[in-house]
Amino acid sequence: MEIDGLLIVDKPEGMTSMGVVREIKRRFGIKKAGHIGTLDPFATGVLPVVINEGTKVVPFLEEEPKEYEATLKLGEETTTDDCTGEVISRKPWEETFPETIHGVIHSFLGKIQQTPPMFSAIKVQGKPLYRLARKGIEIDRKEREITIFDLKITMIHLPQVVFRVSCSKGTYIRTLAKDIGKKIGCGGHLLHLRRVRSGPFALDRSISWETLKDLSDIQDLWAWLVTLKEALKNLPEVIGDERLVRKVRVGQEMVVRDLSSQELPAFEKGQCVQMTSPQDGLVAILKSEIRGTDLGTMDPGAVALRPLRVFRTQNRCQNESLRVKEAFHGTRSGEEKGDYSTIQNARNGYGFTRGSDCSS
Repeated sequence: MEIDGLLIVDKPEGMTSMGVVREIKRRFGIKKAGHIGTLDPFATGVLPVVINEGTKVVPFLEEEPKEYEATLKLGEETTTDDCTGEVISRKPWEETFPETIHGVIHSFLGKIQQTPPMFSAIKVQGKPLYRLARKGIEIDRKEREITIFDLKITMIHLPQVVFRVSCSKGTYIRTLAKDIGKKIGCGGHLLHLRRVRSGPFALDRSISWETLKDLSDIQDLWAWLVTLKEALKNLPEVIGDERLVRKVRVGQEMVVRDLSSQELPAFEKGQCVQMTSPQDGLVAILKSEIRGTDLGTMDPGAVALRPLRVFRTQNRCQNESLRVKEAFHGTRSGEEKGDYSTIQNARNGYGFTRGSDCSS
């Protein structure tokens, strides 16, 4: 029995993101899996893991905003900008006033430039920066524009400052902490980091590592699985009848006459659309070649939707289990909270290029 979808894991401290994926594959006999958005080993929190057909939806998922709870320790700078590195500078913090800290924090809101840290997975001439950093080599890095949507202090207990940040993907919270400390004047580094949201996926939908370790049968994961259709709520939905589903499954395009009798959602030319069916769930992701509002004025034979990803039929057992899962999530109290190449292949297959996915 195979399952398709996403598992939102509350990653524990001390594990790598790939370590989480490998353990899930080993424990449940899953063939294809990967993770979205790397968390450093010392960080905890939301780690979306895509399973089997779930690897195909990666380029189409919302990955913003990223939200974190973080602790900055003032007065010390480290080699890695976090608690795992060696202290390389100490400055007094005792005369730092809360008003100063609030003012500095506020200045980082909006679009800002950030220089990625040496200890990161960003590649220069095909080599990850962290490999150079481990050899004591530092090279110039280009600044990148990031966006800090929200940044609020939740507690000041000097020398520690606890804050919550909502930001764009590609933001390094380690670097943000270091830059805040530098602007305050005494330096600083990231002491703790917990991701509480990655796009639409938050901690309240996650499975804890302790719970995951108690499971051994792949069917046990169905109660926690985010279905492919759920994961793509951001995409307009076209519900296909049996004829259209058959057509799309063999890779054929949908033309205007195929859609003329349907009630269509609003979509723009070039936008991605999901096709679903009541029996099969997510059938395909398609690219629109026209605007939805122009349907009535187009040639009936003109191409309207072109398949980008086609998904296998979900078997009856899985569909039934997913219905059980939906009922389970509707009644539970809420107390319970990839392979890298697999993810890259999914992204590259859609023509995506992007930088490091590390967010801490």
